Amino acid sequence: MNQNSTLESNSKKLRELLESPRVEQILEAHNSLSATIVEEAGISGLWASSLTLSCAAGLRDNSELTMTEVLDVLETITARANIPILFDGDTGYGQFSHFQQLVRKLCLRRVGGVCIEDKIFPKTNSFLRSESQPLAPVEEFAGKLRAGKDAQTDSDFVVVARTEALIVGLDTAAAIDRAERYVEAGADAILIHSKERTFGQVQDFMSKWSGRAPVVCVPTTYYSTPMEAFDQAGISLVIWANHMLRAGIGAMQNVANEIGQKGTARDLEDAIAPVKEVFRLQDADGLLAGEKVYLSSGSSSSAIVLAASRGKGLDELTVDRPKAMIPVAGTPAIEKMLQSMRAEGVKDISIVRGYKPEALAPEGANFFDNPDWEENGELGSLASARDALKGETVIAYGDVIFKRYILHLLLSADAPVTMVVDGSRSFLGSGRSVDRVKVSGPAPSTYDESENWLEAMAGDLPDEETHGEWIGMLRVRGEGAELLLGALDTVLARPDSSQLDLCSVLSELALREPRAVRVIYIQGGWIDINSLADVARSGDV
Repeated sequence: MNQNSTLESNSKKLRELLESPRVEQILEAHNSLSATIVEEAGISGLWASSLTLSCAAGLRDNSELTMTEVLDVLETITARANIPILFDGDTGYGQFSHFQQLVRKLCLRRVGGVCIEDKIFPKTNSFLRSESQPLAPVEEFAGKLRAGKDAQTDSDFVVVARTEALIVGLDTAAAIDRAERYVEAGADAILIHSKERTFGQVQDFMSKWSGRAPVVCVPTTYYSTPMEAFDQAGISLVIWANHMLRAGIGAMQNVANEIGQKGTARDLEDAIAPVKEVFRLQDADGLLAGEKVYLSSGSSSSAIVLAASRGKGLDELTVDRPKAMIPVAGTPAIEKMLQSMRAEGVKDISIVRGYKPEALAPEGANFFDNPDWEENGELGSLASARDALKGETVIAYGDVIFKRYILHLLLSADAPVTMVVDGSRSFLGSGRSVDRVKVSGPAPSTYDESENWLEAMAGDLPDEETHGEWIGMLRVRGEGAELLLGALDTVLARPDSSQLDLCSVLSELALREPRAVRVIYIQGGWIDINSLADVARSGDV
């Protein structure tokens, strides 16, 4: 069960549920385990509830869970599940600009859509002090919806506008008026919320609704209503919003009380899932099968990490250590990289040291020293590790912090030479010096497996020719190692080689053969440490 097995985006899948000719349903999940169980039950989609996500984190449903914390959970779910998520985005974490940031980050993490409600930030759960909760002004909320739609990078991404008009005691006419205004602002669907114990209030809304957009409902309080009634009323999607968490709470309380009172788990084993089921949900058999394929053949991926430099402008942080050892969230930058590499099966790791080599000695790594790093630069460092460049090898700068999925994408590539390019072009206008890249095609706005190839690479490429920036990671396999070494030797033979870098080597490869270097596009999720500001921001990656 892996989302990479399908080309269809999660946003498109969610949109298809909303546009289905019959009523559909999705079920709450608050982590990747509950999402796996929902998917195995044959349910077509997930609701990532702010209530259950907050509760699972031990927090109140009062906007106490941060955007970053939520995004981390959602990323673990999309990495595991193959059904779309509709995320409960509360009020969008603030004003329109916060909502735009949320939408962009949800698109990057393959979340199908977001639902926001017309209340004031910070929100309070709909069932607590309902009538005293103020609603946002209609025009302000409509502007937030427009901003979110303008920010999406996936054309199928779904924005659902949730009106709390009925919750706070307004009548159906007021709810209809708000819903119509939200559709005019660009909402893809309307969620009409009610705390009544029967379906009647929502049914009345549906009888007067224009049908200009699909309607979603959440029958938490009117749960006994049959699906046929929702279908007949014209509801497009039903959300079972908190049932997985509530089921887990009851089961865990029973087990805790039983063990607490009896001091034994003897009578519980038949009532709880066996450990074997835990392993199955973790796909332990998949690991065993993978080991047979990838380990028994004797082939494995290796890595060369170029970490010789001290780093310009970082003097106060590098008095006694190289740049790669600067702490990021309490852990040296290079240690974070090595953790990700080992988690992706890269075991044979070589590090090229230069400045303060004694301060760079992580366990389990091989070392090559380049005492002339100030004179010969990164080309000299790579040349000093020539013996380690064989088979399938990742080459990375030691100061790059990245999301692990980026390495996973790189290791999945089948080209002889593959490089990772950030296609967001966020550096334009910043004055920041980057490794600019011209590619055979621009970064896609939606999921796309089309092949792209490096055409040119230089720090001074014109903006109009620049498709993105190289993040400092590449991989060679098969004949790729020989191709890269050949280009390296050619560049090293130039009289100005001490002033050149890996960009020159990759450019040489591209000049020799138009399809020599494959490009994998990403959109953010990484940072290279070149300044104190970068160090401060690196903990967010």
